[in-house]
Amino acid sequence: MARQPVRSLDDVPVFSWADYVVLALMLAISAGIGIFHGCTGGKQRTAGEFLLGDRNLHIFPVAMSLLSGFLSSVTLLGIPSETYMNGMGYWLICLSFCIAIPMVIFVYMPIFYNLRCISVFEYLEKRFSRPLRIYALNMFVLNMIIYLAVVLYGPSTALSAVTQIPEWACILIVGSICTFYTSIGGVKAVIWTDTFQLTLMFGGAITVLAVAIYHVGGLDTVVDLGQRSGRFDDLYNFSVDPKSRHTVWSVIIGGVFFWLSIYGVNQSQVQRYLSLPTLRQAQLCLWTGLPGFIAMITITSWTGLAFYGYFRYCDPLWQGLISFPDQILPLFTMETLGHLPGLPGLVVIGVFSGSLSTISSGVNSLAANFLEDCCRLLKPDLSVDAQAKLSRAAAVGFGLCCIGLAFVVSMLGGVIEFAYALFGMISGPLLGLFASGIFFPWTNSKGAAVGFTVGLTMTLWVGIGAKLAGPMYPQPVRGRTVDPVGCPSLRVRGDYPMIKDVVQNNAEILDLYEMSYLWYGPLGCATTVLIASLVSLCTGRTHGEDVDPRLCYPLFANLAFCLPERIRRKLWFGVPYDKVIVDPDAKDPTHLLRSGLASTATTVTIVEQPPPSPSIIVTPASPEFPQKGADHDSQVVQKKERAKSGEIDSLEYEIKMTVL
Repeated sequence: MARQPVRSLDDVPVFSWADYVVLALMLAISAGIGIFHGCTGGKQRTAGEFLLGDRNLHIFPVAMSLLSGFLSSVTLLGIPSETYMNGMGYWLICLSFCIAIPMVIFVYMPIFYNLRCISVFEYLEKRFSRPLRIYALNMFVLNMIIYLAVVLYGPSTALSAVTQIPEWACILIVGSICTFYTSIGGVKAVIWTDTFQLTLMFGGAITVLAVAIYHVGGLDTVVDLGQRSGRFDDLYNFSVDPKSRHTVWSVIIGGVFFWLSIYGVNQSQVQRYLSLPTLRQAQLCLWTGLPGFIAMITITSWTGLAFYGYFRYCDPLWQGLISFPDQILPLFTMETLGHLPGLPGLVVIGVFSGSLSTISSGVNSLAANFLEDCCRLLKPDLSVDAQAKLSRAAAVGFGLCCIGLAFVVSMLGGVIEFAYALFGMISGPLLGLFASGIFFPWTNSKGAAVGFTVGLTMTLWVGIGAKLAGPMYPQPVRGRTVDPVGCPSLRVRGDYPMIKDVVQNNAEILDLYEMSYLWYGPLGCATTVLIASLVSLCTGRTHGEDVDPRLCYPLFANLAFCLPERIRRKLWFGVPYDKVIVDPDAKDPTHLLRSGLASTATTVTIVEQPPPSPSIIVTPASPEFPQKGADHDSQVVQKKERAKSGEIDSLEYEIKMTVL
């Protein structure tokens, strides 16, 4: 059944005392987890425990943290409103996730894990130079703080729409509690609160979907209304027009670059899987989170479709009941569940949980960057106690910055578009910078710096120009608007054209500004890689034999898996992938099989050298292991020989292996 429109906000129920109790309980539990981890174990007295949990965390909570880290209020509020206004096209982001995650697992993850670093930007110094490391770090910090402010703004909008608490107070409450438990309990508190909050997120999302389908009249009705309104059209829209908001190509290709920039090179996510004891466990974490991600995107997408069925005769944004599309979920919650004490609170805390998990992960990662990329560079001999104190202080400082910027973000609308566009503007070039170092061994530091600068300039020009020239929130697609004929003729918004023949008149705007926000990431990454390669070739390329093979991946050789081995070796471009030195602290020496760093049968020798430089040396194996092509699940034959001589221990593994 369709909704019977309310005449004003006075007719919409607000939070009851039971809802406030539920919300306060959730915030108290989150704070309690932080206090618990701050008072137990090592009591977060070292930077290693505060930032990485002493690299001894467990698979399940880390997997849940990786999943919840970017299933934020952007997801819970933005995707339903996106589907409500423009259809199901965004659901295709699930396919891009399925493509990107294997790339992260088999390419990016082994490189960062083998380096045993805390900050991903250490890679840039090892591969290029320290100034480039600092340059990229500054861009990442700026990007992350603004994004976290957007995420903090989301639940504050939701709560202010259904309670008497003003938006500014909501921002202060959520931001302060999140900063508190992150600075007290460190990464352990972040990961376990993420696990707790992920449960609340799924509970709230499933509740809203079930109630919405019930009020519309069943799943068949939801599907029928979606088909008649054209909300499934983008699922098979193969247009190559970059100005089309959502097509199969823009969502899948743009989504792949987006997820690579998050799970491949984003400090917040990389830091999570570096906290696990072995590479195999880190890889398993991402595989574990894959079904949960698809489930959440599917739930929120269908929720937006059900919202269309519920509000199809009177759009609340047109009516003036809400200020931005992202407030439609809390409005629906209060209209349908407001008479049941406690239930609206359960739904709203799901939104809060999404925000808290992302902010806590982001603040903790920024603290890691501050310690590793600033403090230790300026003063390498910091004491253990000083490192822990600086990490806590940094967490508090970055939390306060996010709170302050959230007030600025509150003046903007369209959470999902703004957040993803922002990530594309900066994360795309950042991904291109790392890709230049990993996949193109001839790239030098000059080329990387110029390419990164040009990529940033390009995406910021396009993204900011489009934001200034276009509407402040996503406009409805022709033929998919909500009919206002059922609205009471009281007050309407004259600035929001919810009419069926709406046409965006942007003829005077440069076509580049009309590019879909999903193309910002690919544009920035491709520009960075291309310019970096060209400048490097013009200024004196880096020779492959001068590159540490731990810092690169033989992409071209692995893509040419059907060619003879001698030709594929030429595609190494001189990088000695058959001799790799790896930190032996990694408890799984056969991880080289999964990393694809070597392409022939090898003998892995773990050598404990005089401190402080222990290493694993990989050299070509004996002829008894011929070179063959095979898939990733290559057969491993281990033969252990232990010999002790003085202070040197040696353990050899003969490994029959092939390229990915």
